[in-house]
Amino acid sequence: MKTVARGKAWRAESATLSPVLLKALPKFKDAVREKPLPSESLLFKTLADAPSAPNRQKVDWRDKGVMGVPGDQGGCNACSSFAVVAAVEALHFLKAQQRLKLAPGFIHTCLLGRKCVDPADPMDVLEKASAYGVAYGFPGDYPYPSDQCATTNRYRIAQCSFMRGPNETMAWLASHGPVVADMRIEPSFLHLQRNSVYRFPDGAAGSLHTVCVIGYDQDAEHWIVMNSFGTGWSDGGFGLVAFDSGGLVQSRGAWQIVL
Repeated sequence: MKTVARGKAWRAESATLSPVLLKALPKFKDAVREKPLPSESLLFKTLADAPSAPNRQKVDWRDKGVMGVPGDQGGCNACSSFAVVAAVEALHFLKAQQRLKLAPGFIHTCLLGRKCVDPADPMDVLEKASAYGVAYGFPGDYPYPSDQCATTNRYRIAQCSFMRGPNETMAWLASHGPVVADMRIEPSFLHLQRNSVYRFPDGAAGSLHTVCVIGYDQDAEHWIVMNSFGTGWSDGGFGLVAFDSGGLVQSRGAWQIVL
């Protein structure tokens, strides 16, 4: 992987990721969030005493065959839509024991009215998906054809709620299923190797990226995420992110979805 500096931006080149995607990633915008959280901001320091402390040391929803195949956002800034769809598809499998295929491009193009290069905050994605439902997927549904935005054949989501800390998020992961969260990334995230744990460098500016969080390991001190860079990224499209890295869950929170 080669990193090329261009002013305050960066561009990374990788043999496994689309050059179009690598060019698009630095354009992600920050959200208005990022305020210090309550006492839970001291990551896990009082975990055993926390009312919402999880009852399991390790959770990985891949172990039970819950997760589908990671999607590929390509050169579009549609990571939030992909993360939401990944979580919904997994939760549906847990609920009905059936695979579901939804169209992340429908959220990005039709519900949000975004162009391919335009980013979207996960909160906006969840609000629209909850209000209007998500179209079912089909071959060639990404980028989603705008002439099919009027489809009424949609999957409905009952509720979405913001969680403000790691204890609550881990408890939900352990008892219900995957969640949606965003984090700061920089070039090394793009070529994260299998079994490597991503750690956001101190002092780096980075860019925001949304992922589906599918588990955690308290002993190893990392989250387990499903990304949207295709199956060529890290471990078949899944990766590990260190606790308190890039703001994932701790300072940026997470969203739970109820079907």
